[in-house]
Amino acid sequence: MNPFKTIPALFTVYLEARKYVANISAFKKLRSEGKIEEERALILQGEKRWIEAVSAKLNLTYEIKGEENIPEQGPVMIYSNHQSFADIFSALYLMRNHFQIGFVAKSEWKKIKILADAIEYTRSVFLVRDSGREAIRSIQQASDYLKLGFSLLIYPEGTRSKSGKMGDFKAGAFKFAQKGKVPILPITVDGGYKMFEEKGTFQPCNIKITVHPLVPFDKMNRKEQAEAAIQIEESIKSALENNF
Repeated sequence: MNPFKTIPALFTVYLEARKYVANISAFKKLRSEGKIEEERALILQGEKRWIEAVSAKLNLTYEIKGEENIPEQGPVMIYSNHQSFADIFSALYLMRNHFQIGFVAKSEWKKIKILADAIEYTRSVFLVRDSGREAIRSIQQASDYLKLGFSLLIYPEGTRSKSGKMGDFKAGAFKFAQKGKVPILPITVDGGYKMFEEKGTFQPCNIKITVHPLVPFDKMNRKEQAEAAIQIEESIKSALENNF
């Protein structure tokens, strides 16, 4: 891998994140004043501008199937398979004309301050892996955000597959929707690994996104939720095998 070939692409992401973070004072003001609806609108505006700029500069294109399954408004928990770094771009592109989304993000992102600030001010949640106490704290924070009307996305595999295959979902991932008492919107992303993971340098890439029907997880009892979790995992995986 030639790391110098990745620098222009990474610098693009960094510069666009800086533009987003430039509005932190506005985010802080809206939070302190409790203007939740206005904050969600500002986050969505920033996410839309960021993803359209990054996608154009990285030569990313998208095909979307089932966009009509996205509800008119949140909050929802979005559950997605995880192939690559590009999955974040895919999710933001998918939702750019709908409503704000934050992420259940791994705590390692905190090491890059600009990106960490941008992630935090989308009402995302940092998750410390292999720490039960921190996991409980993250689930509670996510629940608080969901109850305020902010939507979140989680990758239940817990790590990138770096290929067209999908790993098993972590059972604990469904506690986020369970605790937050919101419906689940399952999505399948395919092809993002060709952006970077396949060759180790950034390449133009076309990503396919399948949006599955909304699952009323919040209306189910525990047994029904356990069954629904299995069905959600199977439906996300089946779209990889039968992609359009």
